[in-house]
Amino acid sequence: MKNLFTKKQYDNLNRYLQSAKNATVIIHTNPDGDAAGASVALAYILEKLNINSKIVVSNDLPGFLRWIDANNKIIVYAKNKHEARSAIKTADLIFCLDFNSLSRVDILENIIRETTVPRILIDHHIDPDDDFDLKFSYYPVSSTSELVYRIGIKLLGTKKLPKNIAEALFCGMMTDSGAFSHSSSYPDFFKIIANLLDCGVEKDKITHLVYDNFTENRMKLLGYALSKMVVLHKYHAAYITLSRDDLKKFNFQAGDTEGFVNYPLSIKGIVLSLLLVEKDDHIKMSIRSQGNFDVNEMAHKHFHGGGHFNAAGGKMLCKYEYCETELEQIIKNYEKELCNA
Repeated sequence: MKNLFTKKQYDNLNRYLQSAKNATVIIHTNPDGDAAGASVALAYILEKLNINSKIVVSNDLPGFLRWIDANNKIIVYAKNKHEARSAIKTADLIFCLDFNSLSRVDILENIIRETTVPRILIDHHIDPDDDFDLKFSYYPVSSTSELVYRIGIKLLGTKKLPKNIAEALFCGMMTDSGAFSHSSSYPDFFKIIANLLDCGVEKDKITHLVYDNFTENRMKLLGYALSKMVVLHKYHAAYITLSRDDLKKFNFQAGDTEGFVNYPLSIKGIVLSLLLVEKDDHIKMSIRSQGNFDVNEMAHKHFHGGGHFNAAGGKMLCKYEYCETELEQIIKNYEKELCNA
């Protein structure tokens, strides 16, 4: 398996670990399967190294991912501010997983900046900030969970991982590759998946927990969202918008729109898909593409965001009633790139 990191990086990591008794793992706001899987797996790995570990996130996991935190490692700031603050402030070491900038953790950013302990980044997004003392950053891989796997087997000295670690990593790699449909076209990816299966991962069970766990309201919201889909055939693009009233109508819960942005890409000829969801002070965007269209560049240039080549996020600051007009104008500027993707 290809080495992604240097001996110096691992030596520095071991030096930090040897002097740490308590570590806190931070994941990004609106956690997805990769953030959840990578953080839970890392917490278990740290405990194998006799380091007490906790995970802190600003808001809750979506319902279809809560099974992954069977031992209640995750502290949600929105539910328990005191415990979350304490976990960060008493840590000897802070791990930052699946984000490349402290701005991605919202309310937790200032709390983290007040600490003086080392911050270690494990992430697969492009262009990480300089707010970290040690970086394990490599964007071409499938997921942060894959990086945690590579680091974990190095630290533990074995590829035979405990089942709970293997399941968390499998979930992260599966979800961030779109159930193995993208970001996974290299042999090492499937070698790791095969090894996780050898560790006892029940593939069908985890697939069911993640993808066959819709609430009735979430399923109805999906149907409604698809009925609102706008297809711009000339530009090989499609988008879906959901207002706060739309979400309220279907008793929206965190995570209910996860994956919705992928559906328009199933339409023949569609290269670009966008999901716009109205929030209190902005419009949250999920952006996906296939082929050679770079949504990271689009998100960075127009939508205050970024991510990966084919998967990114961002936000619009206009009023909801103007978002479609503004969005379509931006899409039109990419006509040549979309037609040639």
